Amino acid sequence: MSEKELQKKKERKKLSLPIFIALAAVASISLTFFIKRLQEKPKVKPEADIIAAKVEKVPFNDPFSPLWEKVPSYSIPLTQQATVKPMKFTTPKDPLKVKAVHDGEWIAFLLEWNDTSPDIHTIKTKEFRDACAVLLTNYPAPPEAWFMGTKDYPATILHWKADWQMDIDEGFQDLEKAFPNLSIDMYPPMKEAIVRGKPPPTKDLPEEARAWMVGWKSGNPLSLPDKKSPVEKLIGIGPGSLTPLPTQDASGKGIWKVGVWRVVLSKKMKGSDSKEGEINLLSEKMYSVAFTLWSGHEGDRGSRKNPSMLKTLYIE
Repeated sequence: MSEKELQKKKERKKLSLPIFIALAAVASISLTFFIKRLQEKPKVKPEADIIAAKVEKVPFNDPFSPLWEKVPSYSIPLTQQATVKPMKFTTPKDPLKVKAVHDGEWIAFLLEWNDTSPDIHTIKTKEFRDACAVLLTNYPAPPEAWFMGTKDYPATILHWKADWQMDIDEGFQDLEKAFPNLSIDMYPPMKEAIVRGKPPPTKDLPEEARAWMVGWKSGNPLSLPDKKSPVEKLIGIGPGSLTPLPTQDASGKGIWKVGVWRVVLSKKMKGSDSKEGEINLLSEKMYSVAFTLWSGHEGDRGSRKNPSMLKTLYIE
């Protein structure tokens, strides 16, 4: 081999060395990245009975929003209530259908069930309303939390009532609705209930008038005619402890259509009354949840109802 050829061979070796080093470095980085990916545990949603899907905007008051058709539906069996009087030993033939969504600020549940006729009044002594509720508490909750929570596991309850929905949609439902042809002396401050079909807001009544309407005077939420929402937000720490929370900011709406109730119940994920025990809900966390139905034509009221067992709720 001539001296010129030897020189060219040395130059080729000099050029090949940096290229080899660069290729080796790339290979090393790629191998490290590949090994790291193998070691990483893939994010898997934990098994839950219900998953609250993340959406851009929660449809607070629209049970027929197209968004509901895009999220999974879960069938939740209901059971009898045979613990506290008045009891109920029958159960619905079909399970309750439940959907759940959240947008990071609000969480909403859509409850759907069959009902041949809506029960929307509680004016007469033998009238009972249709209603539904969602119970939320921390996970894993003990079995006794099913009984309206415990001191260690307080239960936040969202309670939708069909008669409250009517008060909001069509005006306060009172004796005039049940007995449209009645003829009695009317309490003067209530004359607007006859003329307009709706009484004046409680704040507009003079003090001496409110004194004789003890339900209004005491602020009993069942008596107030100017309701803001058909969903009441309550807290429970055990049987017989159910109490309305100070900030009534739950929202929702129920619509009966062709033999089916569709009801939305929603609350803020960060509880306005967390100091009083209202639950705070966080993404990527599991919670315990239960559902309840009341059927008015079956005489349901109070503890006479069809609850589900405690289920698990995961928030995306």
